[in-house]
Amino acid sequence: MQLSQMWREHLQAGRPPGILGMNIAGTAASALDAEITACVSACVTHQLKMDSRIERRLHDIAHALEDAQGQSTPEVAEYCTRLNRLVSAVLVNAEPAPKTENGSEPAQQPVRPRVRRR
Repeated sequence: MQLSQMWREHLQAGRPPGILGMNIAGTAASALDAEITACVSACVTHQLKMDSRIERRLHDIAHALEDAQGQSTPEVAEYCTRLNRLVSAVLVNAEPAPKTENGSEPAQQPVRPRVRRR
């Protein structure tokens, strides 16, 4: 199944009520869903360049989703399974980040802190 189709099906299925207040991989489930959605969107549009930091985060998310599947209601487990399939597909389909001349990853750009809007 193509990543874009999996993504559409996930969006159509929605979030189960049991996911509210749940933390997965150190992140609120709704924020994690948005994080994964951003990765999927960037991957589908060929704008995601997989570096070691992103790859590590996605692997951490995948392991946390596996743990959550076994510790929740069937609806939440199904939701986590869908998210995990998306994460796995991104890991497989994302383009690698360009390497420098010596073969290492380029220096990370500093990330601006998030500004909380009121």
